Amino acid sequence: MTLMPTTAVYETVELIDGDVLSVEQLARLCGVTPQWVLARVRDQLLDATWQAGACTFSAAAVWRARQMAAIERQFDADPALAALVADLSEEVQRLRAELVYHLARAI
Repeated sequence: MTLMPTTAVYETVELIDGDVLSVEQLARLCGVTPQWVLARVRDQLLDATWQAGACTFSAAAVWRARQMAAIERQFDADPALAALVADLSEEVQRLRAELVYHLARAI
């Protein structure tokens, strides 16, 4: 299997915890289609909140969706596998932060 180089262009935006994004906004920020986003919500791979009949996302969903989209593109990965890799990446980040905290306390 030959991997083709891909280029992804992302919009830069400052998000603050508590900000909510629409399906279209999340899709644009991640370089995917709204259908891609809704399919991941339907398959319970992306967490969404429903407000007044509209699907919305937290700022944290941007990182996860970008990770998943990149993994799917770069490795032609199944969406569930991409979500698992994103989960593992999040866990590694959390564990590294916890390690730094404990090492700092030990000094």
